[in-house]
Amino acid sequence: MRDGRPSDVSLAGLTAISGLVDAISYVGIGQVFMANMTGNLLILGFAAGDPSKFPLVATAIAVLGFFLGAGLAGRLTDRVSNVRRRMVLAMTMETSLFAVTTVGSFLLPTTQAGRYPLIVALGLAMGGRNTVVRRLKIPEISTTVVTGTLANLAADSVLGTGKRTRARRRAGEIVSLVLGACVGVLLLRHLGFNATLAALTLLMAVITALYAWRTSPTRAR
Repeated sequence: MRDGRPSDVSLAGLTAISGLVDAISYVGIGQVFMANMTGNLLILGFAAGDPSKFPLVATAIAVLGFFLGAGLAGRLTDRVSNVRRRMVLAMTMETSLFAVTTVGSFLLPTTQAGRYPLIVALGLAMGGRNTVVRRLKIPEISTTVVTGTLANLAADSVLGTGKRTRARRRAGEIVSLVLGACVGVLLLRHLGFNATLAALTLLMAVITALYAWRTSPTRAR
C-alpha cells in the first residue's frame, strides 16, 4: 500500500459499512437504499405505478443526494492526485457525514419528513465513496454494489470457466456486504436507530484511522 491504494481488507471494511448503511436506511428509515442506487431506481419505478405503497419522495431524495455526492467527489478526485491524501480526505468526509447524521437523528423529529435530512447526508456519503473508490480502478471493487462481482464469481467458478479469477477478493466483497447488512439489522433491533448510527460513525472513524496509519509515508519508510 505504499502508493496509498487501500488493501483488500480495507476495501472489505468499506463494503461492510455500505451494507450497514443500507440496513439503517431500508429498515430504520423505510424502503430506501443509500448505497444501492439500482434498488432505488427500481423503487422509483414501483412508486410511479403505485405511490401508496412505496416511498417516492424519500427515494428521490436518496438518489439526488447520491448524485450530488458522486459529483462532488468527481471534482475531488480530479483535483487531488495523491491517492492516499484523496482516500483519507474522502473517508474523513464520509465519517463526518455519518456524524452529522447521528447528531441529526437525536435533534430532528422522528417523522417521515424529519428523516429527509438524514437521507441527504447518507446519500452524499455513499455517492462520494462510490466515485472515489471507482476512480481507483481496482478490479471487482466498488464497495457499494456487488451484482457484477457475484456474476463474475459464478462465471469463473467450477460451474463456469473454472479459472477462479480473483475468487477470494470477489467472495470477500460479497460476504462483507451481507455481513454489514446483518450487523446493521441486529444493531437496529437491540440498540435502536440513533445508537446504530453512532456505532456506524465510530466504526467508520476506526477504519479511516487504520487506513491513514497503515499508509502513512513515515511508516512505509
